[in-house]
Amino acid sequence: MDAAAMERRGMNSDAGGAWRPRLAAGVRIRVDPADGRERLLFPEAALELNETAAAIIRLCDGRRALAEIVRELAGQFGDATALARETEEFLAAMRERRLVE
Repeated sequence: MDAAAMERRGMNSDAGGAWRPRLAAGVRIRVDPADGRERLLFPEAALELNETAAAIIRLCDGRRALAEIVRELAGQFGDATALARETEEFLAAMRERRLVE
């Protein structure tokens, strides 16, 4: 995704055009002790994450650019092309819900 597309989706980028996603203020990822599943916790709600979503969210630390996140995930899950598209779409949806900035 180019910088213009990221801007249209509300994704901030640094001076080099590389978005470095991070969890929004008040959002945390936690493992539920009852069932061992990872959840994204935010004020008055929670979102259960599947394995891939949890892996993406864990890498959203504000230091890694989107491309770096995809490279790390590709090492774990394979198929970098499909993974890049799915990661971008997932993070765009999380951004729209104001869970990632």
